[in-house]
Amino acid sequence: MAYRLSLADGVPASVRACAREQLETAVAQLEQPGGDRAAAIHDARKALKKARSLLRLVQGARGAKGLRRERDALRDAGRALSATRDTDALLETVDKLAEHAAGRVPAVELTQLREALATDAATAADGDGSAAADPAAVAQTLRGLASAVDDWPLARADWAVVGAGAARTYARGRAALAAVHEEPSAERLHEWRKRVKDLWYQLRLLAPAWPDVLDAHAQAAHALADLLGDDHDLTVLRERLERGIALPPQAGADVPALLALVDERRAELQAAALRLGARLYAEPPNAYGRRLGRILDAAVAEQREGGAA
Repeated sequence: MAYRLSLADGVPASVRACAREQLETAVAQLEQPGGDRAAAIHDARKALKKARSLLRLVQGARGAKGLRRERDALRDAGRALSATRDTDALLETVDKLAEHAAGRVPAVELTQLREALATDAATAADGDGSAAADPAAVAQTLRGLASAVDDWPLARADWAVVGAGAARTYARGRAALAAVHEEPSAERLHEWRKRVKDLWYQLRLLAPAWPDVLDAHAQAAHALADLLGDDHDLTVLRERLERGIALPPQAGADVPALLALVDERRAELQAAALRLGARLYAEPPNAYGRRLGRILDAAVAEQREGGAA
């Protein structure tokens, strides 16, 4: 099934089905033989993030606070897989920067930087076995979580709880945006990105209530998350350059010039993110929550009327 809650099935059954699907997707990615391991881990981590956003949507239901253990387990599993993905993301960031800076910086400089980062990462992994996760062990943990989905305390989870959960996510994102306006530090931008991704995932879950509107909002949140993600990746690259990296003797890379290029691109990404964020988070949280609640009420009522016909 798609990553969407079903108006016909109701909240508890739909949440269980979505959660089980994401956990099984993550397990399948981690256990697939051969192939692109970095891509598989990326897809597995994405499935875990989607499952966590799903749980946040219903955490306000009476009795559902017991799901904190499951959310923590999903978080820990994602972190265990992060080392491999972080290295891959760093190389992708250099590729994007090279494409953006084409014609302004000699391509060979960024090629040499990429090769040095890849070599450095491989050396670190060889010297520290803890840097790489054991996908089989993580998959086993996720299988255990999937087998317990039917026991999750969701009896009191309804559409009012879901609407309140999404409104809470929106409010947290709007507060994170305000914090960025006060001080656009890397930490605050990263925190905003996490809240935006939660909103993106949750809007996808709720889209069946009004696809024309909620799908468009989800796409805007996705675009904003991508802008903030690229900015975060450049922050990681900048920190890596500042720490120093062993470039080949013949390399002509001008590290100060590369840092300036990173800062220039980050400024562009942040400006674009703030413009889009002003639109996505235009409503006060209370108004957003009321509007979303009415949309869900109307959709549920229409579903009931159709089922009774």
